[in-house]
Amino acid sequence: MDYPTRDDIVIVKVTQILDYGAFVELLEYKGARGFVHISHVSSSWVKNIRNFVKMNQVRAAKVLNVDPSKNQIDLSFASITPQRERQKLSEFKQVNREEKLVELLAKEQKKKPEEVWDEVANPLIEEYGSLLEAFEKIALGQDISAVIPKNWVEPLKEMVEKNIIVSQKILKGKIKAQALSSNGLEDIQEVFGDIQGSKKCTIIYVGGGTYDISCTGATFKDSDKTLTGVVEDAQKKAKKLGVSFEFKKEEAD
Repeated sequence: MDYPTRDDIVIVKVTQILDYGAFVELLEYKGARGFVHISHVSSSWVKNIRNFVKMNQVRAAKVLNVDPSKNQIDLSFASITPQRERQKLSEFKQVNREEKLVELLAKEQKKKPEEVWDEVANPLIEEYGSLLEAFEKIALGQDISAVIPKNWVEPLKEMVEKNIIVSQKILKGKIKAQALSSNGLEDIQEVFGDIQGSKKCTIIYVGGGTYDISCTGATFKDSDKTLTGVVEDAQKKAKKLGVSFEFKKEEAD
């Protein structure tokens, strides 16, 4: 059985809670179990351990000591910052998701998972840094025929199409628009008509002649193209109708 080493950060699942500590399963090490003493459950004073630890809870823990001869692994929840725990859990979820998708592709093509890793997953990781990054690129139409064997291209595309949702990127900005004519309201509505009818953009009046606008796309480049396009169209209409128009794009998050 594989064991972690001292000071490693590992992902665990709580399997038993006692008054003096909690037993956990190390999810990245098959068959490995560890123990978190009550003194390492939290950096604050613990009167009732069950207020800090729940059954089946998945947490990140730091390895304090490993004794393979006794099959003993001592762990700590208190030695990890919340930020580091969130990062580790996020990494674990990504790897877990990648493994499940590889297993799914193997099952669909009636191949062994090891074959999929060797012929598909590992070349994609080498090219794109991670499988999920590669899958998002494929979902956006990236040609991967030069990266993996051609017999895998179409099956992979089909699997990605059914299982990967590309997160939308949002760009925002503020528009100041004022119409001084007697038909001011109608002019403003005409200026923003295309934006209000767009499926990719929303515009909201926030007061004082100011409007919040946001546009989405698969990438920031797509969002920027959409935002720039609708703003330029609105600006042309505003000039034609004599509506004052100022636009300022906000920095992307």
